[in-house]
Amino acid sequence: MTSGPCYRQERASLFVERRREIALISCCVVLLVTGLAGAAREVRIIVDDDVISVSAIPGFRVGDVLKQAGIELRDGDKVTPGLSERIGGRGVITVARGVPVTLTVDGVEIQMNSAGPMVKHVLAESGILLRPEDKVSPGMEDGLVPGMNIKVTRVTSEVVVRQVRIPYRTEEKPDSNMDRGQSEVIRQGVEGLREEEVLVTYEDGKVVNETVLSGKVLREPVAKVMKVGTRNPIRTLHTSRGTFRYREVLTMTATAYEPGPTSCGKWADGYTAIGLKAEPGIVAVDPKVIPLGTRLYVEGYGPALAGDVGGAIKGNRIDLLFETVEEALRYGRRKVKVYILEP
Repeated sequence: MTSGPCYRQERASLFVERRREIALISCCVVLLVTGLAGAAREVRIIVDDDVISVSAIPGFRVGDVLKQAGIELRDGDKVTPGLSERIGGRGVITVARGVPVTLTVDGVEIQMNSAGPMVKHVLAESGILLRPEDKVSPGMEDGLVPGMNIKVTRVTSEVVVRQVRIPYRTEEKPDSNMDRGQSEVIRQGVEGLREEEVLVTYEDGKVVNETVLSGKVLREPVAKVMKVGTRNPIRTLHTSRGTFRYREVLTMTATAYEPGPTSCGKWADGYTAIGLKAEPGIVAVDPKVIPLGTRLYVEGYGPALAGDVGGAIKGNRIDLLFETVEEALRYGRRKVKVYILEP
């Protein structure tokens, strides 16, 4: 199809109008840039303890100004105002450099950089939510230092009901008819049972404390009763005068006497205090220590029978009977072992 004169004239008019619009926009841009360039001002950038001054046009974004100043941001750095905000009236940008810290929480170790400035800010940046019972070490208000280890300990608690065994006690009844080291159960013990309500506290899932809130006894324990031997076991004494069986041996102070008036005074009738014939082998004892009639073996004297008493023979003493005064005097006083023989 061939275009007519009217169509060509309409297209020429549209082309001219479009050129006018482009020229107008270009002019506006030139005027705006020229005006802004004339309004450039000093902006101070504070990086930790350093201050850098640059010229920037008000309205430029913070991120652009930092690039213009050649300041490279690292992970964890904190910029105030934010990177997308425009330069305000004060013209101050603050860059707080992040420091490396380690955060341990819920069994996970996180390596990160943070500008803090305190521990609580690290937790906020990491989105860590704390319960009132949780523990944080170091404290929330502590300032950050490079290499700091921050640990969050989760603290939980629950009330549990459980049954606890109550141990029974053991009662011992001495039995002189049994040797030492021997025993016999008269009655078996039975454990009791107690129900308790317990507050259990956990730190990171591990039990750290238990507090009994209440409890009641479901079954009382029954004591175990035993007979326990107190008698010395039988031992054997081998001597030149034979072999003797004994359970007990005493160390005593021994003296000597004869049946005549020199030793026994006016009571010297040839018999002991309990009516036995006074002859060697009879010894005087304190009946509270050795019962009368007990068979003995006296070291250095031989077999003997506790068959007499004496006014001076008290406690851990023994008086040995000899035939003559000379023998008694010769014996004198000495320490001896006295074996209590079996019947």
